Amino acid sequence: MTNEQLLAAYHKTGSPAALEQVVRANQGLLHHTLKRFSYAQETYEDLLQVANLGLIKAAQRFDPAKGVRFSTYATAIVDGELRHHLRDTLLMRQPRWVKRVYARIFEVSNELTHKLDRPPTLHELAETLNINEEGILEVTNLYSRIDLHSQNEPFTSEELASAAADRSQVHALRSESFVLPVEDRITLYNALDKLTKFQRRLIYLLFFKDLTQHEVATELGLTQKKVSRESIKALTRLRQLMGRKVF
Repeated sequence: MTNEQLLAAYHKTGSPAALEQVVRANQGLLHHTLKRFSYAQETYEDLLQVANLGLIKAAQRFDPAKGVRFSTYATAIVDGELRHHLRDTLLMRQPRWVKRVYARIFEVSNELTHKLDRPPTLHELAETLNINEEGILEVTNLYSRIDLHSQNEPFTSEELASAAADRSQVHALRSESFVLPVEDRITLYNALDKLTKFQRRLIYLLFFKDLTQHEVATELGLTQKKVSRESIKALTRLRQLMGRKVF
């Protein structure tokens, strides 16, 4: 059966078996499309799974009345799904500090736009965030580069390796009472990422949520003595990673 016949049967019945036939018949199309993404660091099996999800989406949305061949339509949908997946994966792999700084830039930009009834200038953003203009550009340009490549041409292997923000470009403009400068927060977030999941949870509850050791013990189902002992270990490790005393 042709793709058109298989799709007609699927759209008529909505049968999962009919959809499976469409998917099986178009595996060659997926393998051909995946050749464009040979630069990706993910396993071929993972990318093939994403491609199959795109193929299912194409089968569900396909409208033969528009006069486009299913193979052409499906290729475009699968290609888009793969690009979006790789974009999201690359963004997720960014260090914690990059994601936090970008989220803060996005949040403050929206707040200022609402307050000023216009987009803020770079200088206004920098003053409000207490982050130097070069640092803001370093982070926002990274996200722009990733977005651009996800929508147009894929990364080369060299570009993929350099898809990271330079933390040395990000600095606070001024000191603020009871607030760590952004460069110190970057150092802290990088150190936190190197702790165990349990240690990160412990630090978060004790120092970010400001719970007592008794409250943390209840939250984690541990004794207060255990919490005290493990928090000392976590802070010692964090201090070693940061090269100075913290908290």
